[in-house]
Formats: sequence, C-alpha cells, structure tokens
Amino acid sequence: MEFVEAVERFKDNMEYVRNMSFNTIAAYLSDLHHFQLFLESHNTDFKEVKRRDIELFVKEYSQGKYSRKRPSATTVSRNLSTIRSFYTFLYISGTVGKVPTELIKNPKTRRRIPDYISHDEVMKIISSFKETNLGKRNKAIVAVMYFCGLRVSEVCKLRLGDLRMGNSPAVRILSGKGNRDREVPLNDQVLAIIEDYLQIRKDFPLSEYEDHVFIGTRGEPMARNVIPKVLNTQVKLVYPEKRVTPHIFRHSFATQLLQKGASIKTVQELLGHANLSTTSIYLHITDREKRAAVQLLSD
Repeated sequence: MEFVEAVERFKDNMEYVRNMSFNTIAAYLSDLHHFQLFLESHNTDFKEVKRRDIELFVKEYSQGKYSRKRPSATTVSRNLSTIRSFYTFLYISGTVGKVPTELIKNPKTRRRIPDYISHDEVMKIISSFKETNLGKRNKAIVAVMYFCGLRVSEVCKLRLGDLRMGNSPAVRILSGKGNRDREVPLNDQVLAIIEDYLQIRKDFPLSEYEDHVFIGTRGEPMARNVIPKVLNTQVKLVYPEKRVTPHIFRHSFATQLLQKGASIKTVQELLGHANLSTTSIYLHITDREKRAAVQLLSD
C-alpha cells in the first residue's frame, strides 16, 4: 500500500465512520502532507517508520522544514497528534505492526490569553456600515458573529431554515465544529439587524444557493475568505491601528458574557465547545478587575 492510499483510507474513516467535520478532516490532511514531505526527503517507507523517525520529524518540522513558516508549538503538537491518530488507525486495520508514536509526548504549549475588544468598540464597528444593500448584508454578518459567537464557517453555512424569527428567536447551528449542533438565542439588537438585511436580501441575485442566509453579489454562498476581508475593511475605517479578526469577535462574545455574569457552562454551550477546559481560556480577568481586587486590601 502506498502512503497516498493509506491517507485516503484514513480520510474515509474520519468522514464516514467517525463522522468528523470537513474542517477537521482538512486540518488532518494538511498535517499528513507535512509528514509526507518528511518521508520523501528521507526516502522512508511510511510502514517502516520508527520512533526515531517521528522524533526527527518533530525536530525538523519545529525548525520550519516542510512548511512555509516556522510553526508554533501548538501546531507542532497538533501535527504529532494527527500522526498518532493516523498510525493508530493503520495499526488497528493491520497495515502496520506497531504505533511508532508510542511514548512520544507532545511538545509543551503555552495557552495564550485570547485577544478581545470591548462591547463599545464592537458596536462602533457595527454601526459604521453604510445603509446600502451590501452594507446591510455585511453589518448582519458582523453582528451575527459577535452577538451569536459564530465561527466564519458557521456563518457561511447558515440557511434560512436555521433562523427562527418568531417567538423565542434563535439561530440554529447544524454540524458545527466537531459536528456538534447547537442553538443560540437572538437578542433584540441582532434580531433587528438580521430583519433589516432579510428585507433587502431579495435584491441580491439568487441561484441554486438561494436558501443560504448570506449570499454574494452573484448569488453564490459567502466564501470563507471574504468575511475576514469585509471585517478588516470596516475595522480600518473605525480603528486604523487595530487588528481585529472574526475569531476576535468570537473571543469578545465569550469574554463579555463571562464579565457580565454568565456561567462558564452556559458560555460553553453557546460556543459549541465539547470540553469545559476549552471555554476556560476565556476566564481571564481585566486589569481593572485585578486592580479593584487588590485595592480591597488597602486601608
């Protein structure tokens, strides 16, 4: 069996047996491409890989080989986890006699505090969109990302049927990250912005994708690479020195909820996190809150 065939079987297992999401599978395949470059550069058969080969790959990949830029410790760790999962699959299927990643620990990673911006800053960005059809669409996209904590991929996949606009308005996210479905309530503010957009949505060209909530100027579903550009363009108009990404909006959603008293369990469910430990990174405390806490000790 060739490496490419083994990867294809692994891909089928992830897709049809483990029911993993498209984005997760794409990340695994990207990781295995880096490993393939390593195998080719060392003329190594993937079925003959030993522990020392894995250790050499981790070393060389950490130094910037096999990728356009030097990867972070988190990326290296993820690559190693992918290779471990790949060889575990090969071992179970009888393709290899042992898992070469055994006893190899993942590199230690430092969990960095997520960047976020204040509610007032977000609202200034949202309110800066023009009252054109395109402006109303872009405003709705940005508002949904912030008020619902959605990922870019989830915004792109939204269908009209995922919106509940009557009693108890909410947005339903089907097959989010990790194929986890969830529902996020819509508050009055974002509901009004969405309704404003839906009134002019019919003015966009419609195609076979007409059930998508957000569509492009040619009637196609919004592409993932367009949304960061839309946000970046608007941010530069309001805060020229700031770098704000769609994921920073998601961080801001979580941070603001926790700071306003929402439970971490509630935020976990709204974000669609499988593990509470993932949500716990948002439990960072602002400098103002730190100073207020220390001030309690003063006479």
